[in-house]
Amino acid sequence: MYVSCRKTATSAAQHDAAISGREANTEANPTSGWTQTSYTYNIQTPWNLSQSSRYSYSGGEHRFWIYPDDECQYEGCSTGPRSELRMNNNYTSGRHQFEGDVYIVSGSKGTDIMQVFGGSTHATAIMLKIHSASGGTIKRYDNETLMTSAYNKWIHVNVQHDADNGRIYVYINNTLKGNYADRGNATHYFKCGVYNISGSRSETRWKNVKYWKNGPVGQ
Repeated sequence: MYVSCRKTATSAAQHDAAISGREANTEANPTSGWTQTSYTYNIQTPWNLSQSSRYSYSGGEHRFWIYPDDECQYEGCSTGPRSELRMNNNYTSGRHQFEGDVYIVSGSKGTDIMQVFGGSTHATAIMLKIHSASGGTIKRYDNETLMTSAYNKWIHVNVQHDADNGRIYVYINNTLKGNYADRGNATHYFKCGVYNISGSRSETRWKNVKYWKNGPVGQ
């Protein structure tokens, strides 16, 4: 599929003290100064089911859903159930940004809704994960809280990755929520949808998914 979409080192300690793990109060424009870049993508769904059993696309909206007993994307793999868009934007350096609007259906929990794949100490640089507490809580993995009351509404998400300096910046509804170490250099790419599950059914809907390159981070 094809979609047309619209090194200066900084002290990690200073970043963490100033921003990481706490919410900034001013609204930002995360894509200001960035270049929108076309991309291609693949859809990954359980290998033993038709793609339409766990994914649909209509009116510019991607819909992903999984159940606990689902398989992963290819026969013999040992990871969890998934229905995801895998952006073909492999990179190892530079500045890259994911943007999109997500609707998280209530009851989804224990589920990664967006990820930057690739790391030297872990498989991923970051995952945004939905938990069931407080009307749906988005966290960085099981750690820092990025948003509560997240179920059943459209949420604007921007994730900037400065691969040269090993930092990731997460914005929710144009507010910088924190920046984090990216867990080491590797081949990275963006994914969104649903991956892993601890409830009976998880579903997200994504629209306006865009890819940006080479702009300022953490503004």
